[in-house]
Amino acid sequence: MKLGQVDLNLLVVLDAVLREKNVTRAAESLHLSQPATSTALARLRRVLGDELLYKNGRYMELTPRAESLIEPVREVLATIEQTIVRPPVFDPTRDARRFSVVASDYVGVTLIRPLIARLSGLATDLRLDAAPVGSRYLDALQRDEVDVAILPDQIVDQRSLSDCSQLPVITDRFVGAVWREHPRAEDRLTAELLSASPYLEYVVEGRRSIVEEQLDAVGCTRRVAATASGFVPMPFMLAGTDMVAVLPERLARRVAGAADIRLLEPQMDLQPLRQSAFWHSRRDRDPGHVWLREQLSVVAREEAEPAPGITVTGSS
Repeated sequence: MKLGQVDLNLLVVLDAVLREKNVTRAAESLHLSQPATSTALARLRRVLGDELLYKNGRYMELTPRAESLIEPVREVLATIEQTIVRPPVFDPTRDARRFSVVASDYVGVTLIRPLIARLSGLATDLRLDAAPVGSRYLDALQRDEVDVAILPDQIVDQRSLSDCSQLPVITDRFVGAVWREHPRAEDRLTAELLSASPYLEYVVEGRRSIVEEQLDAVGCTRRVAATASGFVPMPFMLAGTDMVAVLPERLARRVAGAADIRLLEPQMDLQPLRQSAFWHSRRDRDPGHVWLREQLSVVAREEAEPAPGITVTGSS
């Protein structure tokens, strides 16, 4: 293989193929046509003398050579992006930039929405792409494929993110929530109310959710009547029912009126929900990324202020 046979565009395609293990998905991620991506893959196969991707039953698999290239290719592209492609300064009023953020629906409402509003008020050529926290969020961070991932501190294994930097952005309480006309709920979330009422459970694919772990730890029994995979729809599922839910206070306050719910002060000791922004440390000195983190910090401070006019029932 001669170095002159490999151009940057081929390496970009190779990185996408190694990541997706699928030509169609690789093409979609690169905003290329499938024929163009297939042509690039064929050229890569000739240059590298390896199939790279092969069919194994119903699925596509990487060859051992392809597996060995995953980290080196990502490292090369990330280095080029951070040291050569990125300009040495960033002007948000003039420069075009596309930022990628991985976050839950709760973070989307409480932090990403005001961040987008702030960015749209500062510049016209900035774009923020938000994606849910999927099963590959850890790989995406380790491979420096996203600008920022905002995650609960409790679920993050710091040893797995030794190459990443961290910025705390959210500290929130858990509170009870019921329909405004709930027939039995008074002013506090108690273990008795939880055990006697149908319960709306927050579920997370692949693991026990933070709120459910905490309720288990303090010995609160629940009779699950329904489940939801995101915090955002939960308040709107309570109206007209006897269900009780436990929600982050910041979200619950924002939607209490629209969802026709009231908030209950927890009688049990629940630990706060803390979330941080994580990014690959390779981006620490990227001027555009530094600017994004500054905006995120400003929004986090502003959004930490209590919402006016809404109180938690039973709070002092």
